[in-house]
Amino acid sequence: MNPLVIAAVWVVLGVTASAVLRRRTARLVTFVPLAGAGLTLLASRSLAPVEPLGGLGAISGLDRAGQGLLVAAAISMALVIALHPSIDVSAARTIGVVGASVTLAMASGDPLLTALALTVAVGALALRWIGQAPGRATLAAGRIAGSGTAALIAASPFLPLSGFTTGARPVVVGGLLVAGVAALLAVYPLGGWAAGVLSVLRPLDVAPWLVLLVPTVLLLAERIPEGVLGDGVPVYEHILLVVGLGSAVWGGFWAVRGPARTRYGRIFMTDIALSIAAVGGTRTSPAVTGALIIVLCHLTLAPILLRPAEAGLMWPRRVAWALLSGVPPSPSFWGRFLLLEALAAGNVDSTIAAVVAMTGIFIATVMACSTRPARVPPAGWRARAPEAGAWLLVAAGIAIGLAPLSVSRFVFGS
Repeated sequence: MNPLVIAAVWVVLGVTASAVLRRRTARLVTFVPLAGAGLTLLASRSLAPVEPLGGLGAISGLDRAGQGLLVAAAISMALVIALHPSIDVSAARTIGVVGASVTLAMASGDPLLTALALTVAVGALALRWIGQAPGRATLAAGRIAGSGTAALIAASPFLPLSGFTTGARPVVVGGLLVAGVAALLAVYPLGGWAAGVLSVLRPLDVAPWLVLLVPTVLLLAERIPEGVLGDGVPVYEHILLVVGLGSAVWGGFWAVRGPARTRYGRIFMTDIALSIAAVGGTRTSPAVTGALIIVLCHLTLAPILLRPAEAGLMWPRRVAWALLSGVPPSPSFWGRFLLLEALAAGNVDSTIAAVVAMTGIFIATVMACSTRPARVPPAGWRARAPEAGAWLLVAAGIAIGLAPLSVSRFVFGS
């Protein structure tokens, strides 16, 4: 299956669902990401590893890791929709565009095409967010995230840096790549827009960024090859390490002190900041494996924790928070342990900052577990179905914690 066909199906189904479905049939929006996941499973794999920001090809196909990530993210997006208590069918259009964009970005070997695909995704999200909650927070989201994709577009004509691996050019290119990655992942000092969006938008509107776009950008950032940056490698690695750790400490603090409705988003941002600090700043095997386990953990638990607390699922939510706490044998423990191992190979300061951030996550999850949301008594099978689905996701999270490497290899390949 060609990635162009998969992207077209995402867009066509998303636009059709938003135009045809009504309130009674809104739950059918779930089939948009499910169809994307099914077709991605049939996608042809490229024979060589894809290097989205370092090659000269165009749509060269999905490799094993990219294919696994897109399938897992699409299934997670479908479960977010299925477990959400109320659905706006107009969100299907944004989900379809973002799903198509990340598919093309992951399958592309052309840096410009990758950057343009991410720009389309950010544009669709910004338009949706501004339309739902016009204000400073959503305008800042469009401006900062859009500036990040503009930085990637500006860097794309210079990649690869053949014959220009020394001097000012690779340093500037490395800085542009850092700016683009940091803006899209909401890493400090460019992460304030995500915190604002989390506080003013419904979780279902934030989910396409959190579930589809962020994991894709994280994997793309890991694939930026050192050989094409030359003198820009220290700039790229050192800045990502510093801003990633700084953002993780800041995110851990606000996960504890911030409002309860943004707590999961803050924890997610903290984990992503730790992942990009380790993956971009150390480029070691434990960092990549740890980041993939963290991503898989969040893709599994996001459908539960993005559901409003007042909508019920008290006990599945508590177990999900426990799986995010970092207490063994939760999947978050193994992922953060591998990230910490990678950061510890660098210097003591990196290790201390990572431990502080992880401590903040632990305290925030304990606070979330102790919160008693208003319990909504289930009535009938329609009300009990979300609880059954939530327990299945909890069971999947426990399975990942018991065999993290085996599950990671099954999803992402070796």
